[in-house]
Amino acid sequence: MAIYTPRGLKIRLSKDYAFALMARLYPRVDAFRVLQITEEVINMAAVMTYISGIVVFTMRLDPLMITVVVGGTNFAFKMAHLFGLFIPPITLILPLSRVYSWVSGYGVFLIGIPVFGFFTVGWKGVVAFIVGRIVASVFAGVINYKFTKIVFNKTGVFLTASERSFFHAYRLVADRVGVTRSLEVTDDEMDPDNWGEVFDDLMMKWPVVVSRFTEDM
Repeated sequence: MAIYTPRGLKIRLSKDYAFALMARLYPRVDAFRVLQITEEVINMAAVMTYISGIVVFTMRLDPLMITVVVGGTNFAFKMAHLFGLFIPPITLILPLSRVYSWVSGYGVFLIGIPVFGFFTVGWKGVVAFIVGRIVASVFAGVINYKFTKIVFNKTGVFLTASERSFFHAYRLVADRVGVTRSLEVTDDEMDPDNWGEVFDDLMMKWPVVVSRFTEDM
């Protein structure tokens, strides 16, 4: 089974397990907000990459420095996500990531940033921005693959960035409301009688989100 965030991010976790975790947070934080934070967490690297792009274009840095700054920013935040380094000032980016989650997918950043770069530093600067992102993504991808493989060999569980984002979101909220950060749940917590109210609340308020939940992985 898989559950989905409001913007359609697939989280390959069983409904029972995911809602057992979110039931610990309810009613202070509902399931919809946890799923929103999941999106904010996974989008942080993209947000900071675009912000770094605006900065380097505004400062009119040379292409090499643009590649270094943009690539370094992208890589650093992907590593922060991979290892769960959610401490200030990193957590201060989450509100910006929330705004990004609302407007991403409409071409605002995909088109706007390169156009801005073209008129400030020219096509070479735009190419440097793209190269920085690609190089950082390749290095981060290799590390992510090795990390995922180690976790799979130890636990038999295959975790993508989506599942890790959900766990990060849970722990961020758990710290805020004062409940355990443990990702282990008991049989009693997995019982639908325990988390049914949380699920029903989401279904009543956001039926479109619930309608995406699937039985496949």
